[in-house]
Amino acid sequence: MKLTKLLTGILAGAAISAYADASTATPKKVGPVSYYGALHTSGSKIIGAKNNQQVMLRGVSLFWSDATGLSYYNPAVISWAVDNLKIDMFRYAMGIEYYDSNGGTKNKLDDQVSYAKSPEGQLSTIDRMVQAAIENDVYIIIDWHSHRAHLETSLAATFFQYISTKYKDVPNIIYEIYNEPVSGSGGSWDAIKTYANQVVPAIRANTQNLIIVGTPNWSQHPEQGAQSPISSTNIAYVLHFYAATHSKGSFGGHVTSALSAGYPVFISEWGTTNADGDGEPNSSATNEWTQFMDQNMIPNCNWSLRQQTSDVDQKSEKSAIFAGNKSLITAAALDAATYTSSGNIIKSYLTKNARSWADSLVKGKSGSCAFKAVTAKQTEGKISGALKSGCTYTSSNEKVVTVSGSDIVINDYGYAILTGNDGSQSVVTISQVAGQSITNLENLYCTYSGTCMIGTTSGRTLDFDDDGNKDYLLTMEDKTNEGSKFTLTSLDPSIVTVSKSTCKNTNCSNAQKNQQVWMLHFQGFGKAKVVATAAAVTGFRAMQDTFEIEYRKGEQRFDSRFKNQKLAFGATSTTGLASTTLSIKTPITYTYNGQPTSPYLTRQGEGYVAGTQNAVIAVTANVPETDFYAAATRTVTFIIGDSASAVNLKEYNDYVNPSEPISIKPVKKITNSLQASMKGSTLQFTTKNTGLVKIDIYDALGASVKQMSDVYSAGSHAIDLKGLANGSYTLVVRQGSQKASIRWMNK
Repeated sequence: MKLTKLLTGILAGAAISAYADASTATPKKVGPVSYYGALHTSGSKIIGAKNNQQVMLRGVSLFWSDATGLSYYNPAVISWAVDNLKIDMFRYAMGIEYYDSNGGTKNKLDDQVSYAKSPEGQLSTIDRMVQAAIENDVYIIIDWHSHRAHLETSLAATFFQYISTKYKDVPNIIYEIYNEPVSGSGGSWDAIKTYANQVVPAIRANTQNLIIVGTPNWSQHPEQGAQSPISSTNIAYVLHFYAATHSKGSFGGHVTSALSAGYPVFISEWGTTNADGDGEPNSSATNEWTQFMDQNMIPNCNWSLRQQTSDVDQKSEKSAIFAGNKSLITAAALDAATYTSSGNIIKSYLTKNARSWADSLVKGKSGSCAFKAVTAKQTEGKISGALKSGCTYTSSNEKVVTVSGSDIVINDYGYAILTGNDGSQSVVTISQVAGQSITNLENLYCTYSGTCMIGTTSGRTLDFDDDGNKDYLLTMEDKTNEGSKFTLTSLDPSIVTVSKSTCKNTNCSNAQKNQQVWMLHFQGFGKAKVVATAAAVTGFRAMQDTFEIEYRKGEQRFDSRFKNQKLAFGATSTTGLASTTLSIKTPITYTYNGQPTSPYLTRQGEGYVAGTQNAVIAVTANVPETDFYAAATRTVTFIIGDSASAVNLKEYNDYVNPSEPISIKPVKKITNSLQASMKGSTLQFTTKNTGLVKIDIYDALGASVKQMSDVYSAGSHAIDLKGLANGSYTLVVRQGSQKASIRWMNK
């Protein structure tokens, strides 16, 4: 598909919920994966490993995983599409490095969203989407969405080896190793086959899940794969078409040829419009294709699940399912969405072919106690009238439902199979109901020095009610954002209390001044819990949530002129070694390569005088803890003259890189001097050298949520990240050429 380059950056406001990682995910409804299992091949058929039945699946492809498409890579969107469009699968179109549909390098993805430049962000998003697939019990195609994959062989092989290792036991995954090869840029079948012969074994070392392989000329020639097949198991060859450009009469024969040769075909991308995604949909040509796919039982995904006009660069694609120019990332927004002409065709095609997977799952387990599959909401409490009189039932998942007399009692969302005393089975599915929220109330930490972090947003802690203690403002409302009256209770009033108080001073906004505002009132340092309760309201379940509130001592601030320096012999300065901190004028003491004084650098007032010899000095500022502020240490490096010729180089190295104790045992060589790990919410890292350390934190969508940098001395350090919202993060710690990456689930 030909695309122009989209503007860079990740969409602001993309919803990120606190989902566990895919390793803990379980199905919450019954879909095709529970019925078919992992997908394999048998001759020209794609079959389910669980029942050996031929598979027919219909779904949607997400748009490129870039600024325009990334907001739809959202569990709420997937769940909505499963429930409302009745999709059996969705496609993760992962952008690698270039958009150029001719296989060139003219149009480059932004580094923040490309796999080549920001793999951690894409891997984190994949994890969320695999989890969404598991919970919705549908298939996910992980697509190397490139037009030049044969030139990215090493990168692709490493990626698919990692993914297939991590998800080796997940039946939901289909591996698409090449989106659309382009013969003009070298993507002939021979080049594709050479590429596949390196990528496929990386997957097959871990899993037998279905692999689909793109074919020449934008995946329009599956018959070429059948004529010279890849030597591996469970391989299908890909066809892409856009009905207004590629007629069934001209291209359908390529599919028939491959099937006749005994090889399966998978249509992982098709549209109703022109091949560039524009132009009006051709409904009659589309109808020919859908009939052809259904008659031949060819699994297929429509392009694409997005709104017509990008809210990033205003580029329009009439192949989009939804109209408008705003991203639709919540169920409410999707419910209210208007469909494009193409979208109406796709919605009709998908929904008219919807199947009751719950009934299919228990097919053959009939009896007098069986009942038709039922669905209810998490908030309904019980289901009456479904159970058959005179029968007794056992639940396969009592966390979801139990049986009490003639009622099915709802305990949580998910699904359970009820087995009657005659051996018959029936499925009960309980759908999740959204929770409620209170403005500004989340897990948060605040400091005495005046800052708060709530999720990824900063706030202020100030004295708003003139009682001498610092406060944090929540809301002027007495109801949740969803309309239910709430109560707030502190379980640790020695640390924080909560009440509605008058906002009295100039710290208050004009709207809050002299008004009653819900506030957190800080009484002491430490961690506390605040419980919020509210009754259920239409569309939202009751609130019974506990939030962790932490109040910390203030953070000392150093003068910005205390920094790494390169000095000439005899250089002087009146600043750089301040006697107190900026915060509350706490006295600072200094050491020089760990010693109270140095012959190579003399402190003079609040400045210094450099010596006349080549030297290098690690200058460490030490600030003691006070009643209201935490202790602090910061190290910078002063270089006088030429550091390579420093007369005290051994002294410096011994300080920043202490020697290991002498041992008769061989010491294992450490190749990476930077080590990092997470312990709870604390980032722990060890540096071998004194120097600048940069820390970047990315959320599950690959967006940067926090950046930190400081000079750290050699040794071990810890940073508390408790203020971040629950969810999946990737942390990248860098010092010089050394880098450590960590994936962290904040629960």
